[in-house]
Amino acid sequence: MSNVKGLFFWGWLGDRLNPKHVVVTGMIGSAIMLILFGCVPVWSNFYNVPYYMVTYLVFGLVQACGWPNEITIMANWFDKSNRGFIMGIWASCQPLGNVFGSFLTAWILPYGYEYTFLFNGLLMLIGGAIVMISIDSEPKVLAHADGEEGRRGSDERLQPEHRDPINIIDAILLPGVLAYCLCNVGLKLVNYSFFFWLPLYLTETYHWKENQADEISVFYDIGGIVGSVAGGYVSDKIGCRTPIVVIMLISSIPSLFFYVYAGSYVILNIVIMTIVGITVSGPYNLIVSTISIDLGSQQVLASNAQAMSTVTGLLDGTGTIGSAAGQLFIPIVQKSYGWSTVFYLFMALNTLAVICILKRCVEDLRKLSTSSSELTPLVNEMNYE
Repeated sequence: MSNVKGLFFWGWLGDRLNPKHVVVTGMIGSAIMLILFGCVPVWSNFYNVPYYMVTYLVFGLVQACGWPNEITIMANWFDKSNRGFIMGIWASCQPLGNVFGSFLTAWILPYGYEYTFLFNGLLMLIGGAIVMISIDSEPKVLAHADGEEGRRGSDERLQPEHRDPINIIDAILLPGVLAYCLCNVGLKLVNYSFFFWLPLYLTETYHWKENQADEISVFYDIGGIVGSVAGGYVSDKIGCRTPIVVIMLISSIPSLFFYVYAGSYVILNIVIMTIVGITVSGPYNLIVSTISIDLGSQQVLASNAQAMSTVTGLLDGTGTIGSAAGQLFIPIVQKSYGWSTVFYLFMALNTLAVICILKRCVEDLRKLSTSSSELTPLVNEMNYE
């Protein structure tokens, strides 16, 4: 739960400070806490439950600073044209990180589990230094401007109007924010449950070896990468995003159903698992990246650039509440009713996620069917009642 509070806090703070500095602070803090949590007890032979609790809580708090402020930096650099495709590629860093993290951990673990924490901590420190040295929070020099009109248009994008930062309550009341927050509660629960529990499910259900289950579960993350990029690209082309998210979530329901009965035939299991990744992890990546930018830059804000991190922190933070709750009750459901019931629960949660944004989807489709001019890719630039 410290991660939830951290997402809200760092999102709020990122609209008031330089987001790059917030990200670097979190990366350095995360590196320190990883080493304190995983290495120091082994090196000092000090094993204490309260110590582990405190260091892990602080780690959850500082680690949460990254996503909301990284989204803000990306939004400053890329305008609404092709935003879905670009952010779809960028947001695939999450499943891609899962893939590389699994392989790196498997490679380092034989030397001692403390070295996995040390290695990841050093990577975080190096990453923080790279971000500090090589990344600007927003463009400072106009490039590729075509004439005075092009320069004026670029100026408007690169130098947004700076007003008082938005507070959390006002951010929740922005059009579409609450609906997507509620949607993400269930969707992030399902997505992260696959990340945490899929290898165990494969091992217990099909009696596969742990290393084989870990390797095969990577295809869920691969599906997430495909879904993130494809969903962003298609949403750019049609001019809005909610219908794409709804289609993917509806498709996830039969995909989850068929996966329950996929069986131990490896190829079939991988194919259906990848489809589940496309239809579950894909829309999740869209919501916490592209749609977060859309909602944090809609017209009602009057070009107020100091709302992006707050909105992103809200969307991801509320989703984390669902994810944290899921890790508590999923083992209870599994032990009491079996894995099939867990998957039926996932189907129900994705159905509820669709219901949360269904009104938004209908309004988008109505706009698409009645508009005679080209639509902007921002879902939130449409006028909603």
